[in-house]
Amino acid sequence: MNIESRSYESDLEIRTGGDGRTIVGIVVPYNVEQRITRSLTEVFLPGAFSAVTRAAHRVKLLVGHDANQLPQGRATLLREEAGGLYGEFRISKTQRGDELLELVADGAVDQFSVGFQPLQDRKRADGVIERVRAHLAEVSLVTFGAYGMAASVAGIREQSQTPNLDAARELLEGLK
Repeated sequence: MNIESRSYESDLEIRTGGDGRTIVGIVVPYNVEQRITRSLTEVFLPGAFSAVTRAAHRVKLLVGHDANQLPQGRATLLREEAGGLYGEFRISKTQRGDELLELVADGAVDQFSVGFQPLQDRKRADGVIERVRAHLAEVSLVTFGAYGMAASVAGIREQSQTPNLDAARELLEGLK
């Protein structure tokens, strides 16, 4: 399986309530053309990752796409928004997780990057590759992203006391 990665900078914020271990933001911006190499410019179209929104809990949060290190957390919510794929990630209560949260709070780490596998692409007349459908393998926090502020952490939010909607959806699907 060939996994590609793309990085995006996003606005991060710290929100009150809960325990402050959830980071949020646009993970992949939609309709933003980005030059990846001299010969590759791509744009993710709305809905490219729609299949993953039903199984957000399976998406792990890494740092710098380093799969040799343990994940630092996991997605608790992924949803399609006008601006792109929005995500919320619970950071694990570990020494490295605490360090990562501090770096995000300080603004030293403020960008998302995704590891993905293209499933359906279109090439436009101008040569731009439109990512129509893609499998989201992982999300990483990175220092410098391909998409700049378009895919950045929007904030750190304390865990809400609302039920996990992803788990409820899975339970309902299992009952069908």
